[in-house]
Amino acid sequence: QALSSSLYKSASPYGSLNNIVDGLSSLTEHFSDLTLSSEARKPSKRPPPNYLCHLCFNKGHYIKDCPQARPKGEGLTPYQGKKRCFGEYKCPKCKRKWMSGNSWANMGQECIKCHINVYPHKQRPLEKPDGLDVSDQSKEHPQHLCEKCKVLGYYCRRVQ
Repeated sequence: QALSSSLYKSASPYGSLNNIVDGLSSLTEHFSDLTLSSEARKPSKRPPPNYLCHLCFNKGHYIKDCPQARPKGEGLTPYQGKKRCFGEYKCPKCKRKWMSGNSWANMGQECIKCHINVYPHKQRPLEKPDGLDVSDQSKEHPQHLCEKCKVLGYYCRRVQ
């Protein structure tokens, strides 16, 4: 019997059946760590101390690790919080681009040329720590083009 088991080991390039089973269970464990679901995702490195999450505007994590993250396609805008933020817009009809410091979750702005409601494709916090916020606070906000103003019935900046 000792001779036949050593013969079996040398005849098989993969080793014993136990080794194969151990290898498979190890692979299964490894692949289960690589799951795509948001619950099992491991947080990445901690961001710099002044970094604000672009979703919830809180410090301490990147947007991909945000506890407020929702499945892609849920909501009409990237940001789903309650605060006003900075949005970037592009009209799908005339391709006109604009930016606004009066951007809100699930609210659009009307294209001045096409008169269609356009949702922002990008949103980020207003309080950019590196001073890159280009919104001009002295510029008058066109309330007739702002969905939030229309829904409220008054100037949306009075909300905050």
